[in-house]
Amino acid sequence: MFKFRMTVLNLNRLLSIVLNYIYGLGLYKINYLLSRLGISNIFLAGDLNTYYKDILFYYLEFFIMSQAHIDRYITLNIKKLIDLSTYKGIRHQACLPVHGQRTRTNANTQRSKRRKIETLKK
Repeated sequence: MFKFRMTVLNLNRLLSIVLNYIYGLGLYKINYLLSRLGISNIFLAGDLNTYYKDILFYYLEFFIMSQAHIDRYITLNIKKLIDLSTYKGIRHQACLPVHGQRTRTNANTQRSKRRKIETLKK
């Protein structure tokens, strides 16, 4: 088994699927990275020799952001939406569903949290 940062990678699967478990890597970035290294998508992760494994992990260190950077990026984007007072920003601020979900019958937990905050303010 390979271990990259905190993710344990299974050797019995395709390399592109194994790399998809790493936080911050999607299929587009994986295909780009493997094509730059000259590795086929059909490889099993266990079939990589140590040379390709070392090169792959070296590129991964510089290619993907850490989880803290990604979380900071997301919170800054949400803060920007709130500052611009867009619809999504207002929904974030009110702790309501943002992506168009139904609130009349669903999202009762989010709405109940909102009501508790309102009662505390009074």
